[in-house]
Amino acid sequence: MRNFQGERPSLYDFGKEFSGLTIPTLVMVGDEDEPCIETSVFLKRTIPTAGLFIQPRTGHAINLEEPAVFNREVQEFFSTVERGRWGRRDPRATPGAKPLR
Repeated sequence: MRNFQGERPSLYDFGKEFSGLTIPTLVMVGDEDEPCIETSVFLKRTIPTAGLFIQPRTGHAINLEEPAVFNREVQEFFSTVERGRWGRRDPRATPGAKPLR
């Protein structure tokens, strides 16, 4: 693993490419998966069509640790995409955006 993961580029190296994605994206992370939380937030902030789901008291393998929750959230994501209701993030929600008046 050290040779595989240590040799590949970081996800942070692909920020420009991620910012151009338009495909609906659901990022899922467990709140006990410390090494992946910040990267998941980075993906949420960078991909304009990304949503972020954080499962409490769960580690890296959400699908194995909380299969019912995982399946429910993935099904909801698919359903929302199929209905055409998963769009780009509201630009007002990004850091530095002007507040509504």
